Amino acid sequence: MQLDFQVLTELQEVVALRSEWESLLAQSTCNRGFASVHWFVAGCRANPSFRPHVVVARRGKTLAGILPLVLNEDSNEATFANYLTDYNDAIAPRDDLDSIAGLLQFALAQANGYANITLKHVRHDSNCLHAMSLLRQESHFKHTFRETHLCYYLQLPATHHDFLRSKDSRFRKRLKRLQALAGNANLTACELDPAKFPASRLADLFLSLHLQRRKVKSCFELASAQNFVAEVMPPLFEKRIIRACVLMNSDKVVAIDVYTTSHNSLGVWNGGFLDEVEHCSPGKLLINEGIKLAFAVQAEEFDFLRGPEVYKESWVNNSRSIGQLEFVL
Repeated sequence: MQLDFQVLTELQEVVALRSEWESLLAQSTCNRGFASVHWFVAGCRANPSFRPHVVVARRGKTLAGILPLVLNEDSNEATFANYLTDYNDAIAPRDDLDSIAGLLQFALAQANGYANITLKHVRHDSNCLHAMSLLRQESHFKHTFRETHLCYYLQLPATHHDFLRSKDSRFRKRLKRLQALAGNANLTACELDPAKFPASRLADLFLSLHLQRRKVKSCFELASAQNFVAEVMPPLFEKRIIRACVLMNSDKVVAIDVYTTSHNSLGVWNGGFLDEVEHCSPGKLLINEGIKLAFAVQAEEFDFLRGPEVYKESWVNNSRSIGQLEFVL
């Protein structure tokens, strides 16, 4: 059936698409948090230079694909909203290359208000790069791709026990020592359950612990970023698209890691902890707890997302690069 395309330029139109957007996202390989309608809308509201330019494809009445772009008035380009995201992509079923290529082709051919399209944080296995095999036949669409970030991840073995066995004795002894320190400090690790922990409290809890820990400037110090977190976390936490593991001291949360999910992975997004528990290396304890959670949800990967920080290397067994795909019109 023929594909029909349209562009949504108002947030109200995007919000009205929520149910269909979520259904299509569930059929894709996109990150369920970063590619959600909640993330897109909140990102636009947090950045006044963004104007929605969401290209949608339909087969008859059925939504077939979404290219969630914004127009950046500061740079005269169309781009992903890219607000606090690690992976971006066009949203469509993996095997529907016609829809994905059609979305890109329509955005390129119907440029209105932008001189180039810049797609940041795109993986090599993304829908966008898969669709390029079709677009290359269109010689007038000139594009470049360059790698910009390294992302470490753990390809999960069969069990958590197998993961520990894959590490050397020094790693295992260090983890046991930290667990003993945590036990002596009466700290316990667990996942926050949205059925028991109010979603409305998660943003404040996360921000307080994150900003307490950061000794250098954090993007979350901005009021716009805090408003973004307050808007996006509750609905995604309730749906378990965002998940959180914490360290508890009695009934007090002293450390947190927040994750986003995809069809096959659990990704560490951000976290923080109180100075009073720094001696227990809460970051390491929560990484281990997050890996346990990844096994519990039957993920294939535990993903550290963007950033080549050295501390990640001892936990992982693989890496991927992400990059920037740019079309000059």
